[in-house]
Parts: sequence; structure tokens; C-alpha cells
Amino acid sequence: MKINHIFLSINARDFVVQSNWWTRLIGRPWDQEPMPSCHEWNLTDDVLFQVLDSGENHGSTRVTLHVHSLTAEIERLKSAGIDVPEPVKIEGFETLRYAEFADPEGNTVGLLDGS
Repeated sequence: MKINHIFLSINARDFVVQSNWWTRLIGRPWDQEPMPSCHEWNLTDDVLFQVLDSGENHGSTRVTLHVHSLTAEIERLKSAGIDVPEPVKIEGFETLRYAEFADPEGNTVGLLDGS
């Protein structure tokens, strides 16, 4: 199997609230709207992130984003009104740090930096 792209999707009960929250988290509006019920960001050449309008058909999702500077991202997110806890060091790794929080519908979001 050859994977060309990875789609990470959040099924949203409230499409507008979720889309706006993820816009603040990512730091820019979505890149495309392939259909009225989908906002999509190109995170890398091969990874696309989507907020889908699923109404009552929503569920729990975990999204972990490996970022260049966790400290800088936490500062940016706090200034955008998103509450992010201080990162914790991951045992067994020299510099790996992780911060976990939730979006408005309770989906887990993790930010990771280091190695």
C-alpha cells in the first residue's frame, strides 16, 4: 500500500464553532472548502486536516501535532484565547515535550516538540 495523503478529520456537532476554533489553533483560515460541509487545511504536502459538519453524528477524536517550538505555539494559542497547559517532558526522550487540551466538543488535541 502506498499512501499519498493522510486525512485527519474532526466530526463536528457545531461546524461553525469547530471551524473557527481550529482556525485559531492552526493560526490561519482553512485552505479550501471542497464541499459546504468541509473545511480543509493543507498541513503539509501529504497531510490534510478537515473539520466536517456531521451534526449529531460526532465522536471523539485525538489529533497530535508535532510543532517546531511548543513554547512559541502555546504563547500564540493563549493570546488567541485557547487555554493550553504547560508542557510536560516525556520520560525516556531527551527533549520531547507534550501539552494536551481539548477543542470545544471534547476532542483531544496534543502538541509535541523535541525528539
